[in-house]
Amino acid sequence: MLTLLIFISPVTEYIIEKNSREWTGRKIEMDRLGINLLNGKVGIKQLKFYEADDQGLFVTVGNIRINTDLLSFITGRNIIEDVLIENAVIQVLQNGESFNFDDLLLRFGTSDTVEQPAGGTPVAFEVRSIEIRNNTLIYKGVSPLVNISVEHLNATCPVISSANPQISISATCAFNHGGNLTADFLFNQVTSLYNLKAGITDFNLTHLYPYLQDYLLVKSLEGFVSADLRLGGNAGYPADIAVSGDFILRDFSVADTSGEVIASVGSLHINADSINPAGNVYHFGALSIDRPYVKFAVYDDGINFDRMLIATEEVDSVNAGGVPVEDYANLFRMIADYVHLLTSQYKVSNYKADKVLITNGRVVYTDYTLEDKFQYELDSLSILSENLNSSGERINVVMRSKLNRTGSFSGNLSINPDGYSEMEMNYSIKGIRLSDINPYSVYYVATPFIDGDLTFENEINIRDHKLKSENRLFIEKVVAGKKIQNNTAINIPVRLAISVLKDLEGNIRLSVPVEGDLDDPDYRWGKALLRVLKNLAIKAAVAPYRLVADLFGGSEDDYREMRMGLLQRQPDRNNLVTLGRIAEVMANKPELSVYFTGSNSREAETEFLAIYLAKQKFLGLGLNDSLSPEDDLQIRQLANRDSLFTAWLGSQTGVGVALFSVQEMSVQLSGRAYLGSKISAIEEERARAVKSYLISKGVSSDRIKMAHPTTANTGNISQTPSFAISFAVSDEAIETAVR
Repeated sequence: MLTLLIFISPVTEYIIEKNSREWTGRKIEMDRLGINLLNGKVGIKQLKFYEADDQGLFVTVGNIRINTDLLSFITGRNIIEDVLIENAVIQVLQNGESFNFDDLLLRFGTSDTVEQPAGGTPVAFEVRSIEIRNNTLIYKGVSPLVNISVEHLNATCPVISSANPQISISATCAFNHGGNLTADFLFNQVTSLYNLKAGITDFNLTHLYPYLQDYLLVKSLEGFVSADLRLGGNAGYPADIAVSGDFILRDFSVADTSGEVIASVGSLHINADSINPAGNVYHFGALSIDRPYVKFAVYDDGINFDRMLIATEEVDSVNAGGVPVEDYANLFRMIADYVHLLTSQYKVSNYKADKVLITNGRVVYTDYTLEDKFQYELDSLSILSENLNSSGERINVVMRSKLNRTGSFSGNLSINPDGYSEMEMNYSIKGIRLSDINPYSVYYVATPFIDGDLTFENEINIRDHKLKSENRLFIEKVVAGKKIQNNTAINIPVRLAISVLKDLEGNIRLSVPVEGDLDDPDYRWGKALLRVLKNLAIKAAVAPYRLVADLFGGSEDDYREMRMGLLQRQPDRNNLVTLGRIAEVMANKPELSVYFTGSNSREAETEFLAIYLAKQKFLGLGLNDSLSPEDDLQIRQLANRDSLFTAWLGSQTGVGVALFSVQEMSVQLSGRAYLGSKISAIEEERARAVKSYLISKGVSSDRIKMAHPTTANTGNISQTPSFAISFAVSDEAIETAVR
């Protein structure tokens, strides 16, 4: 007996080490094994459990202590007083689908189950205390390349007993890159029901960076997660889970391959009152996000987020051999699959939150597809929704933001959560500097803006997928620069359109209603509004007369054309009304020039002049151009076919009256060359009179452009002289102005 007591420990140690490979497939060593048959204590120092190839250690344990109640094993109660495992290091290696413990699973996991004899009773046992101290779990993966250590792992389990299905475990640990975990776990072995209370403090997201690289090309993932969570459910039904608690993310950021941060969050706090997918319950307290940031850039072939994406075939394969990514190989795949499981089994229709709040948000938008870079920034972004409830009548959202440091955005959104078919939205954009959008205005219409502030107000109402929108645009003190030559712009006289649209205070005010059917897949509200505004601007440039008449009075025709009588040299009363209105337009719109393009039938006026001169000579009034009103009246009252006059014409020209018209004989009498010079002189005098009158009203002469009639605008044979009126800006060609 004494020999047994003395030699049982070294003999047992020798037998285990000698037969370890046969029994386990692994080499086992230990510095010392102590077995005390008198008090039932077992102790092991420096246990080493090798890898399958004996080249490394799978498990090392600094100390194992087991205290048993020997008498209980005799009585069948099988009581172990306590178990202590400390300073253990477990190394888990994964390469694709293979783990470094697969051989152990194959050896011990497939053995035949020994059925308990009918009528037999379960073996009674009780472990009254299990304690794990200062242990380390090392996980290394090849694809993705991961090296995570769970350190200072401590755990206690008060009792495990065949008489009690409940297992209670408390544990704490730390992670090698930062973060601490505490957990209290309660599990019922009969019902599979469990409850878990977990606390996470400053878990460093760099642990997850290798997993993210399977899906995104990024240079860094940073941030810290803290949580205080309570979970409950049934291990047999993974989707049947209830969650409550707080989740906090701080100092989160993702940088692309160039090292530039493209998304970040200062802090995110989610307070979950009750989440139960099986019961369709998603109740939150407050959800708050502070200092979110997104950098969005557009390039010719895509956006900056596109260059982060990995091709689908690369995502579905983790190595050159095309081995599929298993669910347990990537944490993000596991999360995605679990979310898919939840959403496939349970609907999400019963949700509420006391408050959803976003503060101090920032979005930087950059467009590199233009000739010049366009960059715009939203900062101080805030979004607030209180009493968010799927069963409520409305979900209300309030939004605020600064725009490029000078402007502001504010809006209110109200949505019917029952199908989202009803919505009201009101928002306003104020203080937008037009010069900020110069890269777009130069690219598309070849015109930069020097000054001007834009305000836009919008009211949207949606009922049964039918949209009605009121859009009010106010541009204050707008000044457009000279055209810039490029190959991308459409030819629109922007400065002319702006000048015509401006009121007497130099501002533009527009009200544009837009309607549409949201069930139409081709309908886009934003595009519809832009199309209306574009058409309005073009119309203002090519047909400004209605806008000018509304602003300064009169009819459109007063600004479109000024008619004069044959041989009329000076503006008459009606002409002066038109010229007075033109002068008022020019006084209030100093950037405009006015163009008068003569339009006349020179043949008709030549014949009229020839008859007039023939009558003057017939009446003996000489050829003096300075006739008295009485003489002029006498000439005009003489009928063209007066018999004495026609006979006189025949005698003067020496032709037969019956075969020649009064017009032909009159032209022959004076000579066509002489008549042409006289008509040209009259046209010159007309133009000088119009220009002189406008100058007398304060219009600068260089803003008055007079164009003589040409063969292209001589009109029909019965047309009286007139001036077509058009407006243009000095550096915009007259060909783009209205005729």
